[in-house]
Amino acid sequence: MASRSIARGGAARQSYLAVLAMAGINIIWGAAFPLTKPALASIPPLTFALLRFVLALAVLLPLARGAAWRLLRGPDAGRIVAMGLSGFCFVQLSQTLALQLSPAADIAMIATTTPLWVAVLAWPWLGERLSWRGGLGFVLAIGGLLLILWPQGGDGGAFASRLLGDAIFVAGSLGWAVYNLLGRDLMRRHAPLPATAAAGLVGTLAMLPFGAYEWAGGQLPRFTPIGVAALAYTGLLVTVFGFLVLFWALGRAGAAPVAAMMYFQPLAGVLLAWLFLGEPLGAAFVLGAALMLVGVSLVVLRPEGIATDDDPVL
Repeated sequence: MASRSIARGGAARQSYLAVLAMAGINIIWGAAFPLTKPALASIPPLTFALLRFVLALAVLLPLARGAAWRLLRGPDAGRIVAMGLSGFCFVQLSQTLALQLSPAADIAMIATTTPLWVAVLAWPWLGERLSWRGGLGFVLAIGGLLLILWPQGGDGGAFASRLLGDAIFVAGSLGWAVYNLLGRDLMRRHAPLPATAAAGLVGTLAMLPFGAYEWAGGQLPRFTPIGVAALAYTGLLVTVFGFLVLFWALGRAGAAPVAAMMYFQPLAGVLLAWLFLGEPLGAAFVLGAALMLVGVSLVVLRPEGIATDDDPVL
């Protein structure tokens, strides 16, 4: 009896630590947007996405040992290729392009919309109908996004650039939703680390022509201290460390409390964009951000909504 009580206490402590760890990881993820934006002045966006994952794979592939290569030769190779193209190549290229065009605070907020697109796509894809709470959450979140995009003065060119960047990243969030739906069954049958490493390898190879396009056009990277620091931060801390902690946390805490920690991500991103990049946070932005967070919470944190085991945008 005493041993069972000790075991339950140990499991509770592990769960508590896992949730705290994910709060910290989401802060790290959120900070990546304002920290990356200045680096794009010296490293072209498509090249930045490519180099970030070359660096991450240099760590992830040895950690996965030979399992990633075996997956790429196995019966699930087609699905892994689709995951790599959607969740790594398309998402990461869209993220860096969007950051070059839009405020980092916008991108940090839009990153939270992935569960909405999972909910929408899961209906025709998996037959998982959205509940009334999920539908209400979707409407609130979209209303919040429109408020964030509402013109707040400035010239038309700046607004057009911002609108284009935000639209690109919304498309990227849809791509990450596709990755999650493709990987939902795969991640139950295979260890997450080699599956992620295999998909990341496919996505990184697919980014090569885009990087080459920039180089052929004379857009060569200049490795300034800010650029190198941003590459190390996103490649090693955000991707490698973030994924490893996520896998560890999901094994020790429920998916719902882990998912709830994602609200630290936009908070960190928006605050750092305001503090270090001087991005203004008007009343429309604050109200829109609040509506988005309430809407996403209705979708993510309710049992009638969608499953909460979807990875965040990294």
